[in-house]
Amino acid sequence: MSVLSGSRTGAVDSRRGGIAGRQRLLAIVAALVLLVAMVSLSRDFGFTWDERFQQKYGEEIWDYAHGRLARSTFDTDWGNQYLYGGLVEILCVAAQHTFPGDPYVIRHMVIAVFGWAGIVFCGLAAARAFGARAGWIAAALLTLSPRYFGDAMNNPKDAPFAALAMAALYFTLTIDWRPPHLSWMHAAKLGAVVALAINVRPLGLMLLGYSGAAILLVAVVEAVRSPAADRWRSVGITAMRLAVMAIASIPLGTIAWPWAQGQPFVRPIQAFLISTRVNWAAGFDVLYDGAIVGAGTLPWHYVPKWLAMALPPVLLLGLALSLLIWRLGTKAVLGWCALGAFAFAPVSLAIWRHATIYDGIRHLLFILPPLTALAGGGWAAAMTFSPRLRLVAIAALAIGMVEPVVFQIRNHPNQIVYFSPLFGGPKAAYARYDMDYWANSVLQAVKWSDQLARDLGTSIVVTGKPDQAVESDAARFKTLKFTRLYRPDVQLDIRLLRGSPEGIHEFADNADVLHRVTMADGTPLCVVLPGPAFGPIRERMNRRH
Repeated sequence: MSVLSGSRTGAVDSRRGGIAGRQRLLAIVAALVLLVAMVSLSRDFGFTWDERFQQKYGEEIWDYAHGRLARSTFDTDWGNQYLYGGLVEILCVAAQHTFPGDPYVIRHMVIAVFGWAGIVFCGLAAARAFGARAGWIAAALLTLSPRYFGDAMNNPKDAPFAALAMAALYFTLTIDWRPPHLSWMHAAKLGAVVALAINVRPLGLMLLGYSGAAILLVAVVEAVRSPAADRWRSVGITAMRLAVMAIASIPLGTIAWPWAQGQPFVRPIQAFLISTRVNWAAGFDVLYDGAIVGAGTLPWHYVPKWLAMALPPVLLLGLALSLLIWRLGTKAVLGWCALGAFAFAPVSLAIWRHATIYDGIRHLLFILPPLTALAGGGWAAAMTFSPRLRLVAIAALAIGMVEPVVFQIRNHPNQIVYFSPLFGGPKAAYARYDMDYWANSVLQAVKWSDQLARDLGTSIVVTGKPDQAVESDAARFKTLKFTRLYRPDVQLDIRLLRGSPEGIHEFADNADVLHRVTMADGTPLCVVLPGPAFGPIRERMNRRH
């Protein structure tokens, strides 16, 4: 009897191992398909507001790494450059030296890889905390979240930092619950991710503090529960390994940060304190609820309201359902606490400290992956009830996913202009909230100008605002020549609809508009107007028709 029982047990284990192996293979294939798709789609996204400055920064770091530029060159506060590492910038320049193509197209491909990594680690973290089903759901929800997906294509600071923050959370969640909790190998992995994050934003130091506190808390709790006489020894070992990790991570966080290399243990901390205390963008204007408000004087509800407007309803409902995670067990509840503390603490701090924030939730993009992991866990927990309720939950999830999928398909590549249908979508937000703050839609206006030039068999002189976006996007097309605003030879004037409601309407409602870049619901983002030298182009257009 025992032999038969052992045979059956072995067969069951074999089947489970086979299923797990197939699921792992499926996950790898799905991740690779997503990677190819995101890198390919990144070509459709335009130059973003700060990219010229960041491209130059990357080129300077590249020259510094090759001995052609002194480190003292970076001892400047121009553009607040000294406050940020250049990891993404130098990786982009390295890729540009390796692969042929437009430099900004290559940049966006590199950024898309970071965005993809954020989705992968979001799924892994949710699976670790709440089970494999939650992992699949979380990865799908983050992929389908229009604002995350859009930022993952061309946001060189917030998207890479969000991905690295999610990776740090994953390695925090995967520590061993048995003493000494943090092996040297695991400490090396977590420390490497934290160092990379510091090389993107000094806020990476927050990851060091958060992960260290969470791991020490686990060590202390386990020591209290242990009856062993030397139970506190494991706490000391864990604390020692965390200290070594911190001592290594901080200077390693300056590998792509020449300014901080001047004092590798001091300057990263100095940059962190400056960036969190100084309202250097306090004079920046924000369009919020139909009025222009200074970025340093925003109302307390700015961040909560933006999160409600910017996240798909299916994700928000998943967050509400995450209160059911207790059904998945004690380990899942602890995972909820770990992810929730990381996601909700920055929101609370932003409200409490009246933080300087602009461009919607861009600066808090790093909380979207953990929020999505929680939502994945919530939907997974909702599927643990009776078979009938499970079917209801599955149907609700499937129906809820349709909305962001349709939005992304209809509005590609303007995913960052997503507004929840609960708030009326982009049409309701028009001239009331900042829409295309990155100037991403300028590329579509430039493409229209290129098509017009090719149709007419001539070259066209373009200008516009923001001028750096028009110039950089126009560089992709041989038919277009860029010149500065108000020059007499301008033939097409491209204007991003950003600023005050009056300014937006002034350009959008102009009777001379030649072309509008719009959302699927007709909401305008960018317009093309005739310039002072448009006459010959108009004559060619009239003859053609």
